[in-house]
Amino acid sequence: MSERQSIVIEEYLLMLYHLRDAGEDLKSVTLAQRLKTKPPTVHATLQRMQRDGLVKFNKKREILFTSEGESYAKDIAFRHNLAEYFLCNTLDIPWYEVHKHAHLLEHAMTPTVVEKLAKFLKYPEKCPHGTPMPGFSLPAGNFTLDNTPENTLVEILMISEELEDSEEILQSLHQQNVIPGEKHKFVTKSNDLRIVNLEQDNNKITIPLHVASKIYVIDA
Repeated sequence: MSERQSIVIEEYLLMLYHLRDAGEDLKSVTLAQRLKTKPPTVHATLQRMQRDGLVKFNKKREILFTSEGESYAKDIAFRHNLAEYFLCNTLDIPWYEVHKHAHLLEHAMTPTVVEKLAKFLKYPEKCPHGTPMPGFSLPAGNFTLDNTPENTLVEILMISEELEDSEEILQSLHQQNVIPGEKHKFVTKSNDLRIVNLEQDNNKITIPLHVASKIYVIDA
């Protein structure tokens, strides 16, 4: 397998890993939409991954990891999250920018570099967006922001991987201080206007409903 093919395979594995964690359908059409890749290309790549023993398909044509594929996917997810943490907390690159840079770094990190970097960073448990490292999980009782009862104080836990692909959305959230660790009062939700309204320190914040559905919170 060439270096470029290996990078493509790792991108597919990482996306499948995140889709599964988000509870989304693991089908080629979903993968094509998220990767912004033509379905025939996705189909051909999945066939190669099946041949290489990384994935398999059930009777519903859903994509499943093999044990080897599962291990590989967790490894690339760890490398990606570790790279994001390093870029944000050591190099001071804004949290809303690190995703694109981490995608380049994750493929170049050898096992030795990963081990040394993890030790240097004191084994972080989550990335700057709040995504848990493989082996860790969000606290029990979490829910998405769009499902929050009115007049409830919540703490932001995680900005989903899907939103990380849009730096514009992340910058908007940053400007409104809707970032992991911050607490906000959920005021109202308008299904007609497709928005949710928050409040923090008397500052009123409006977030599109589709964005709120990808933000995980917990009662504060």
